[in-house]
Amino acid sequence: MSKKSNNVPAPKVVATVKPVFKPIPKQEDVNDVASVSPLLEDNSIWGKISKGWMPYVIIALFGLILNANTFKHEYALDDDIIVCKNQFVLKGMSGIPEIFKYDVFESFYRSMNTTAQLAGGRYRPFAVATYALEQEFIGTMHVPDSVTRIQDEAKQVVAMNGFLMQFFANSWDQNHNKIQDKFEDTNGDGLWNEYDFKIRGMHFRHFNNVLLYVLSVCIIFLFLSTFFFKDNKLMALLIAVLFLVHPIHTEVVANVKSRDEILSLLFMMLTMHNSFLYIRDRHVKNIAWAAVCYLFALLSKEYGATLLVIIPISLYVYYRNVNITKYAPLMAALGVAFAIYWFQRNTVVIAGSDLQDQELLNNPYLFATDAEKSATHTFINLKYFLLLLIPTPLSCDYSYNVIPYRDFSDPMVILAAVMLIAFIGLFIRSVIKRSWTAFPIGFALLHLFLVNNLFFNIGATMGERLVYHSSLGVCILLVWGVAEIFKKFKVVNPIAFAYVIIPIIALYSIKTFARNPAWKNDITLHLTDVQTFPESTMLNGNACTRLIEMSERPLVVKGMMNPKDTANTALYQKAMFHLLDSAKIYGKKSLQLHEKFVNSFLNMGIIMAKESKMDSASYYWEKVRLLYPHHPQLAAIDQSLTQSFYAKALDFANKDHNLPAAIAELEKALNVTPNNPRLLYDIGGMSYNNKEYAKAKAYWTRGLQIAPDDPQLQQGMNALRGQGY
Repeated sequence: MSKKSNNVPAPKVVATVKPVFKPIPKQEDVNDVASVSPLLEDNSIWGKISKGWMPYVIIALFGLILNANTFKHEYALDDDIIVCKNQFVLKGMSGIPEIFKYDVFESFYRSMNTTAQLAGGRYRPFAVATYALEQEFIGTMHVPDSVTRIQDEAKQVVAMNGFLMQFFANSWDQNHNKIQDKFEDTNGDGLWNEYDFKIRGMHFRHFNNVLLYVLSVCIIFLFLSTFFFKDNKLMALLIAVLFLVHPIHTEVVANVKSRDEILSLLFMMLTMHNSFLYIRDRHVKNIAWAAVCYLFALLSKEYGATLLVIIPISLYVYYRNVNITKYAPLMAALGVAFAIYWFQRNTVVIAGSDLQDQELLNNPYLFATDAEKSATHTFINLKYFLLLLIPTPLSCDYSYNVIPYRDFSDPMVILAAVMLIAFIGLFIRSVIKRSWTAFPIGFALLHLFLVNNLFFNIGATMGERLVYHSSLGVCILLVWGVAEIFKKFKVVNPIAFAYVIIPIIALYSIKTFARNPAWKNDITLHLTDVQTFPESTMLNGNACTRLIEMSERPLVVKGMMNPKDTANTALYQKAMFHLLDSAKIYGKKSLQLHEKFVNSFLNMGIIMAKESKMDSASYYWEKVRLLYPHHPQLAAIDQSLTQSFYAKALDFANKDHNLPAAIAELEKALNVTPNNPRLLYDIGGMSYNNKEYAKAKAYWTRGLQIAPDDPQLQQGMNALRGQGY
């Protein structure tokens, strides 16, 4: 019997197209967030860019391109005192031991003849040590070993537009040959001065800042994609890129001094990564790496202290089946690292300084009542939250009068309090339920509590760099929150949330790229931001300073000419006085806002001196003397005033033959430098010529008490005896 074809079973039809997504494996041992959306297949475009080495390439290229417009920046804000004029940094590698021995502002305090100004001190040596390492490649300079030698030996006074400026002697002389070599004129303006040394190597430092920033974001992605988002690496990548482009980070990246923020977060994430690896793999080496990274995090900035709370909580909510006793070796190692840091810090920092409370610009709540302080502190949390979501407008300064004092009747204060309580409640609930969200909420909250003045007086109202760490938690919650909304509404496309996050990334990128140029230098920064916050005391004062600088270095202003070009002297003078007129507006406003603002009194005196109004200059500089008796510029001020009054006296005497007016000018000079025997002789001489013999005798007698062997004074007294005196 033949076989029938219909007895042969028909082949099954197999689908030739694989599904784009695969189901989520059940996770019982860890609490990750892969359940937000199904996993991506490796052959999808989203799978390819979020796996392997591609995320790191994306982060690196994106970060370098986005911040490329900072590579040619100069210095701004505290760069000057932390980097450019830090006597330890300028020594290069040989200055590193001293960097670890002192507060970060020690060099500045010495130069200003003062002691610690900020409560609690600032011990962040690791970031400063990186500046010293860079200096070794840029070129070191001779720095006097003591404050006395800095004042007595290492300063030269240079006449500039009628005012005397002080700076380190030979700061431009890189090879110390006391010759003005062409290569030492860094900016090519024909002048050899402090500015040349200050801007040398600045591009190198800015490029390094961007590299470290990109590296830190790569570490963030590594940690998130290895643990909390190990089965949803696209979400980890979107979080990392959102953090990378966030406009509130422009200060951290574009300002060299803020490298401490970058290094702090970088080493904190490495500490967390190694801590999680230890619980997963039980390798002792991970404990060692965690402890080392933790010590570096603390030495970069104090924020690392929060990890003693964040790490055990994060491990607790992530590893559900791991007994907390397993954390003991890890936490013991971290505790040892913290103890080492704390011991070193306490040997360095002067914690009991109360000088911060006496200065309005270091204590913006000086005039507030206790209720206003608490209400304003509470309101700041809402301000931070809004800036983290909608980062505009941005500013380098939020000091006194940028944010007016609030009270608890203000609806915004009530809203801020409700919001803060809600987030605290969510954090506690997440810990109790062992939800992974305890990690990002805790990371955002704990770092916020370090800077919102509710628990610690930070000496400022707020600052964008201060929420750099908190912004990581917010970025995680933002990306996850959008994905959760899509999941709740059962959107078919599991990666639809990405199409909401990507436009946010694009908008943030545009804002960051546009904001970066403002950080080119102090001039661009302060003159930009004073327009944003015109009621800021500090910004008005700094805008005044910057305009004075522009009048002294016109070459930095596009379209202006070299003051040495005599053919354009009149045009230069007109441009200079126009800048000074603008400077006066800002200087006067800053003094209206803060009647004891020393820098503005100093600046107004400089402006008056440049305009040859020495009586007015003397008035403003006398205010400096009263408010800050040990100000380091007083010696230069006294010399400037003395020379100016003396020159005017000679004009009255020689050109106008007006001896009484000449004597009056010399007496003004004597009020500035009362123990100057040369002035006493000249006043006596003019009085003698004016037949005021008793007056001449009084001045010459006073001069001989100071300089008894002075032959001119002795000769004058002999002449008086011939007149019967």
